[in-house]
Amino acid sequence: MDKLRYYLGHNRGLQILESNGAAPRPVGSAFENSTLEDLKGIPGKPEVIFAGVAFEGGYRSRDAGKTWEKVLDGDVRTFTVDPHDERIVYAGIGPVRLFRSDDEGTTWEPLDGILDVPPEAKEKWDVPPPYRGKEEPHVRHIHIHPDDARQIFVLLEHGGCLLSRDGGTTWADRSDGIDYVDMHMIANYPGSRDRYYVSSAQGFYRSDDMGAHWYRVENGMPWADKPAWCYSHEWQFLEAGGHPRMVVCGSRGSPGVWALDHTNPDGHILVSDNGGDDWRVVTHDIEKWVPWVLAPHPGDPNTLYCGMGNGARGYFVNTKTTGEGALYVSRDAGETWEPVIPASPTVLTALVTYA
Repeated sequence: MDKLRYYLGHNRGLQILESNGAAPRPVGSAFENSTLEDLKGIPGKPEVIFAGVAFEGGYRSRDAGKTWEKVLDGDVRTFTVDPHDERIVYAGIGPVRLFRSDDEGTTWEPLDGILDVPPEAKEKWDVPPPYRGKEEPHVRHIHIHPDDARQIFVLLEHGGCLLSRDGGTTWADRSDGIDYVDMHMIANYPGSRDRYYVSSAQGFYRSDDMGAHWYRVENGMPWADKPAWCYSHEWQFLEAGGHPRMVVCGSRGSPGVWALDHTNPDGHILVSDNGGDDWRVVTHDIEKWVPWVLAPHPGDPNTLYCGMGNGARGYFVNTKTTGEGALYVSRDAGETWEPVIPASPTVLTALVTYA
């Protein structure tokens, strides 16, 4: 059995664990008292890891997390490795800016064409009123089409969807139909240039025209009858039974909803086998937690990990409190789940590689 390495990001630092079939054991840590926003690796190079640390910068490790070097200043929230060329890495920060590296993160150039979108699009770049002047809208996710390196989507939190079809030189707002532009994760339907899905703080959406128009696809989601509570975070496509299966992390509203009324987040994991037309809940024992992040297994396409907890990075939540959580695994393409690490601080972001 191959040895696995788990990178678990919390709002008080990073834990690194290893497992060779037994229970994972700690082997390292980093970024004490800092909030980990994103962890990304380079396929085929498990020793190279990127970490986005809120308000502090972007970091790279080239020795599997033993040491880290800052490679980008600013409030770095996300990294994406180009699926066409692993030397090319994108990074997004707050206030909204996008950067590209052609040498695995050693040097960076800004892609400031993203700042030239029309004023009516920029008006949506905002944060909740109590946090204006304290926090800035930022880039949350970067998606590069697997069949076209020039087709790039960027999601803003808050601010909507932006699309470039020329590799990041020019950008257009693609948020029509999205009611509340607090965006989380976007991907295209496998094999399609035009069909996309996106998760947000108030809804899960589909577009059939490369984001020009969006509509809700929430039939069977627990809070579909209350759009403001239909919260979805990270999600993945898996192959199950010869067709794409969608696996989505959800909860009853954003952190502001369940934190203010002092109730459970009613967290759940959902799957759809028909492109989001219908959904079903596949977890029934994680209601006290939000499933925040899905991390694929580095070699088994049917195995998926989920980091969860009742802490959050979001507004209205004390981000100095880590909360309780766990790391779960599904070995049957999201159908059933069991804990790998049953007790942990809230896992906000995660990465699983070979050790």
